[in-house]
Amino acid sequence: MEKFINELLENNSKQIEDYWKTEMEEAIKKEKSASAFNEPLTLELFTIIFESIKKVDTQITSDLQFFYSKILEYNGSINFITLGFQSFRRVALKVLIHEELTREEILTIYNYIDRWFDPVISQVVNNCSQTLENTFTEQKQALKELSAPVIELFDQIAVMPLVGNINDDRAKNIKDNLLIGIAKNQASIVFIDISGVPVVDTFVAQNLIDTARATRLLGAECILVGTRPEIAQTIVNLGIDLSEIRTFNSLHKGLLYALEKLNISIN
Repeated sequence: MEKFINELLENNSKQIEDYWKTEMEEAIKKEKSASAFNEPLTLELFTIIFESIKKVDTQITSDLQFFYSKILEYNGSINFITLGFQSFRRVALKVLIHEELTREEILTIYNYIDRWFDPVISQVVNNCSQTLENTFTEQKQALKELSAPVIELFDQIAVMPLVGNINDDRAKNIKDNLLIGIAKNQASIVFIDISGVPVVDTFVAQNLIDTARATRLLGAECILVGTRPEIAQTIVNLGIDLSEIRTFNSLHKGLLYALEKLNISIN
């Protein structure tokens, strides 16, 4: 029966494809991200689905997982793939039952496609969800690194510009990135530029102090720059002691100090 059904699929492949494309076009129009999908992607999905049902092999989902990565590049969703499978099942049954078949053959075809569809779509959802989760994790990590980069200014001198509020997770990320950056750039002096940090409270100040202490363990000096008047006033009002950290109100002034200390001249 499997051979028989595969022959029916092959003989009716063009009609199945035409019906499927029409149904998918209607479904995609209802999607918010309709513009993200183009004809080549749609046809590629059809080929993957068509080959998978012929093989009745859930291993084909590795192709779908790779295909889903492409969908993500177009800001698409897993819903595009599930729509494709659901549409294919409806269209395939619609076409095949118009063949000159007995009632028993029609029921067999229905059960065959149903038996194929459920495990495959379940595997597809699991695999694609994992791909999405991995992509999200990678993007989150990339954003963390971008949110606290260590930039080399001169030989032995680097800066970490900070922008936005600092919470627990970000405070740890700042410290980790700074220590890695010091080792990578072999920095002797590293600036933390807080001119883009809206609030420096006790929590933020304590984390800056801890970061400076960790920096000294690597043989480098941590200097705080970008201390705006309102931040300085807040630090005084809160009674925060930043005497462990050398501070300057601008990166320019801090850089002049660093160049002189390291005896670096600029021609």
